[in-house]
Amino acid sequence: MLTTLINATAFGRRGVAAIGTAMGYIAGWGFIAISCLITFDVLARKFLGFSTQATTELSGYALAFGIAWGLSHTLTMRAHVRIDILVNKFPDTIRYWLHLMSLGFLGVFMGYLAYGSYMLVDESLLFGATDISILRTPLAIPQGLWAFGICVMMLLIVLMFVENLLLILAGRGAESEAMLHTRTYAEEVAETLEAVGMEPAAEFAAATAPAKEPRS
Repeated sequence: MLTTLINATAFGRRGVAAIGTAMGYIAGWGFIAISCLITFDVLARKFLGFSTQATTELSGYALAFGIAWGLSHTLTMRAHVRIDILVNKFPDTIRYWLHLMSLGFLGVFMGYLAYGSYMLVDESLLFGATDISILRTPLAIPQGLWAFGICVMMLLIVLMFVENLLLILAGRGAESEAMLHTRTYAEEVAETLEAVGMEPAAEFAAATAPAKEPRS
């Protein structure tokens, strides 16, 4: 029974994670696009004598939705900053639950953000609020993009929490820890080597392999 539930939640988590990865790439390209616009605007003011007068507004939108849209992929890659000096000193069985508790607290925080973002978008729609700028952008559009990123992050956290809770209860805590623990130096080095087209050394591959635990 537990195995069936674990497989079901893992399937949902992978689906949401895939959406989050796509959103992360879109956010990255959005940052590149807004950087190009800012560069063009600076050069146009300097050499052509005109300005789009929209870079401040658009760059603010890009920053807000870009950060929100990158949250899910960052969680999947275990790239959020965590202080784990004490956590790593605990025995395995305690450490598994501490990782899960950390994810739970993150979920509570994101729940407040998700609720607040929904209320903000709802209010902007109710009053037909627009930005006080040359574009007069309806605020519900950038706020909606921002809120969508937060809600996807919240959904991913819920699925991950349920999956990892079931893994621990099934005696597969090592698999849970491999999904939740902070990235090691070996993993960072291996990713850097891969990014520059080099194969990670065998010792790094061994160091990054998740620990095995007998299944009950």
